[in-house]
Amino acid sequence: MDKEHVIQTLDLYKRKKKTDYLIMIPILDDEMQIMGFLRPITADYHTTIPGCVQSFSKWRKENPSLSPARFVITDERTDGWLKRLVIENNNRITFMIQDLSGINVGHIGFAGFRYDSQTAEVDSVLKGVKEGHPRMMECALKTLIQWGRDVLKIPHFDLEVIWNNDHAIRFYERCGFEKDYLIPLEKEELPDETRWVVCKEPKENAEMYYQHMTLKEA
Repeated sequence: MDKEHVIQTLDLYKRKKKTDYLIMIPILDDEMQIMGFLRPITADYHTTIPGCVQSFSKWRKENPSLSPARFVITDERTDGWLKRLVIENNNRITFMIQDLSGINVGHIGFAGFRYDSQTAEVDSVLKGVKEGHPRMMECALKTLIQWGRDVLKIPHFDLEVIWNNDHAIRFYERCGFEKDYLIPLEKEELPDETRWVVCKEPKENAEMYYQHMTLKEA
């Protein structure tokens, strides 16, 4: 996994240049039939994905278990997050998951690339619309992993999930991830947000943990 190649590819998919083409990744089922698309959140998402910000805000409110952080969710805050932490971040890419009708049903992406260990971190896995194909998220995750291998040339994948989110952990296990270790967290109070960060010093009994999971080698 080459850093320059990854950054250039992410910029291309994010359409940092107005002349770049929109590249959508087909989501395939077990019979290799297209069931939807991974549509990258591009620099011009306000124009190309109307309602993108509102969907992200709505889904975050409806799914508080996505993250242990607590803050007032507004479209303005979501818009700032997309601009600063996704579009302008060389170490992140997020895709809108769309069905064959073009309906936005969720999102998924990579939140970090660790070049020393040749690993990408899966993140922002959320099904916002409960209807639709029951295996959409599973197939979307497998499509993301395959794209990471084929296009970004990433050999290893991992993720972090709240340690008591049994539903999410079972989902990741069905997709080939396995639990390996817990990451102790401590609360950090900010003026407009309560968040949980990795403990500065080792703790035997932390209030909260992330469950680290690694994709089993094929």
